[in-house]
Amino acid sequence: MAVIGTFGSFTAARLGIYASQSSLNVTGNNIANINTRGYTRQRADLVSLHSDGNIRYANSYNLNIGYGVLVDGISQLRDPFLDIRYRDENASVGAFEARLKGLQQLSAVLDEVGMGKGEFGIIEAQFNDFTKQLQNLLNRVGEPEYDTTVRSSAESLVRFFNDYADALTRVKDNQLKDLKADVGKVNTILEEIRALNVQIRDAGIYGDKALELRDQRNVLIDDLSSYIKIDVRYDEEKLDEFTSVERINITLANSGNPPIKLIQGIYGTQLSMPEMAAARNPDYDPSDPRCNRYISQESDLANGKIVYTNSEREALRDDNNDIIWNNAAGEATLNALGYTGTLDQQFEEKFGQYLQLDADGNIVGYTFNAEDATQVNNAKEKADDNRLWMSFEPLVDEKGRFMRDQYGKEITESVDLGDNALYGSLQSKRELLTEEGEFASEDDIKFDPNANIKRGIPYYQRALDALARKFADSFNQANTGTDANGDPDYKPVFLGYKTETGPDGVERYKLNDDCELVDGTGYEQLIQDIAAEKNITEDEAKDYLQRTDVSDLSAELQNQVKTAQKDHLGERGHGEEITGGGILFSVSGDSNDITDKDGKGITAANISISKDWSVGSVRILSSKKNNILDNTTANDNIFHMIELMSEKMNYTADDIKDIVPDAAEGNRTYFEGSFQQRLADINTILSTDQETTTIQYSSFERKALSLENQRQSVSGVDLNDEATSMMMFQKSYAAACQLMTTLDSMLDKLINGTIR
Repeated sequence: MAVIGTFGSFTAARLGIYASQSSLNVTGNNIANINTRGYTRQRADLVSLHSDGNIRYANSYNLNIGYGVLVDGISQLRDPFLDIRYRDENASVGAFEARLKGLQQLSAVLDEVGMGKGEFGIIEAQFNDFTKQLQNLLNRVGEPEYDTTVRSSAESLVRFFNDYADALTRVKDNQLKDLKADVGKVNTILEEIRALNVQIRDAGIYGDKALELRDQRNVLIDDLSSYIKIDVRYDEEKLDEFTSVERINITLANSGNPPIKLIQGIYGTQLSMPEMAAARNPDYDPSDPRCNRYISQESDLANGKIVYTNSEREALRDDNNDIIWNNAAGEATLNALGYTGTLDQQFEEKFGQYLQLDADGNIVGYTFNAEDATQVNNAKEKADDNRLWMSFEPLVDEKGRFMRDQYGKEITESVDLGDNALYGSLQSKRELLTEEGEFASEDDIKFDPNANIKRGIPYYQRALDALARKFADSFNQANTGTDANGDPDYKPVFLGYKTETGPDGVERYKLNDDCELVDGTGYEQLIQDIAAEKNITEDEAKDYLQRTDVSDLSAELQNQVKTAQKDHLGERGHGEEITGGGILFSVSGDSNDITDKDGKGITAANISISKDWSVGSVRILSSKKNNILDNTTANDNIFHMIELMSEKMNYTADDIKDIVPDAAEGNRTYFEGSFQQRLADINTILSTDQETTTIQYSSFERKALSLENQRQSVSGVDLNDEATSMMMFQKSYAAACQLMTTLDSMLDKLINGTIR
């Protein structure tokens, strides 16, 4: 337009002063908040003031000059793309940081790893000591003090197993408490974001951008992104035909289409992880039509499109407002409404979302209602079978009112989260508490196809249990089991008995007064054969079954007598033992039982020295040869026990089937080696996992730090930049003031000078 009027120039100068002053105020605010966490650098948005009018009498000498400058608003310098990238990386940082901390706690327990890959540790050293004590016993059969040293070494070994098992349980309990605390933190963050959204929305209605509130919200969103992976998007919420305000939408990343909503404007959800939860059906798949009870309103019958749903709220209804089911009756209803096709797959009850179980855990029914399902341990302290299933509650506003769908109906359903729905620190802690690796069940693998290669605390507990069980079973069998010829029925209790010399000068085994030979297959005939060969009575022939020297009998009868002596004298309670075999390791130090009251066998937590071994009633069995009476100084069984320490054995999940009855690959060998090699393998797995996690954590941390630096280069306050801006706006302020002075001088000259 034309040159502004004389007094219009004062307006331009005045606006320049205002703009410079506002810019200086913004710069001062930036400097004041240079150390404020989450503060985003602000900028005064300046626009040139102009008029939309046209010049009525324009000519080539008129110049178009504006009216000055206006402060259009205050904006933040922020790059949304960098925010997205940073939050994605932050989720990975949270995931690997949580996992690394958990693995470090495990390493603090299994200190074989704490000293490096496969290096000697406490249990490793005790295995070596146990072997050494067996070697000392090898050439000192029958000397009680050497049996005692073996027992003392074994007592130390089982205590270490017990201590490790107890420590792993404590780590698991602490991790569960930590996870519960994190769930509470996530809920607090979600609640605070929802509350801030209400304030920002109210401010937006009155035209205020509420920049400081947005900064607080961004900090909370950054914090949330370390617990779970999220997507953050903005849209406009229409308030009426003419008014709308900005709305934030936070959803769970990679949760399908439509995604699971965490925040939508003034509505927010809460994360739930109850102590008890409905047993879920591993075969339930919401994308499978057979798992959906209803025909959805999204269906387009006119074009033959059928969409399925399991939500009653989303179900299609007929003219009588009755729900149309995904079954034959529903198909008939659709046909009546004009749909002439057929349903490819129909709802089957066995695909219900939840399970109904009997007392033994067998499936007796399926249901879509969580209230009707069997409740199982989910996040219960001290429970060994927690599932740690989570769900998101329905979205509500600050007054607890439910959000409505596009049909105007309240959304009141909770959203169950699958085993892999989350990503971040919550997921890592869940997996540390639930994953069993090679001991994973079929259901575990259905919930998570990679469950059999993920190893958390339960895996190390099971691995340690399997090692303790293999060790105990091997030595119990060696001290009680099959003989040298592999006879599984031979279970000697004692190697020999004290003897006494009878009145006739013949040395006999000392038997209790109430201990008599039991007639049975072969015994009666043997007595008759001895009587016939020696020409004695049958009562006198029975005496030969107690004699230590039967060399006056024929070779055939000698073998038969010795076999009879073995069968008879091997019974517990006959005579007074010198050295003997029996159960070495039990589930309790005050019993000889290898199973507890619940029928579960030896584990790392309960392995103990048997009661009889602890009091000396049972000792290390030195030999298992059939002719035990002629081999009281034999040591072949001790040598066998020494060999057990280096023998390669197969490890399968079925080894502890009483503890893990449902392992998917129970009979598959997951390791072959000695006890110490298995221990080293456990430690190596942990060490490798920790090393790999450390590398990944460091990588993601560096990426996140780099992205944060990039964000700060855009959004952060730089003192040098602000000092430059301050000088620039100070000069512009001074210049505007000088312009005002100059205009005043010109006007004074024009008015007063012209009059003269």
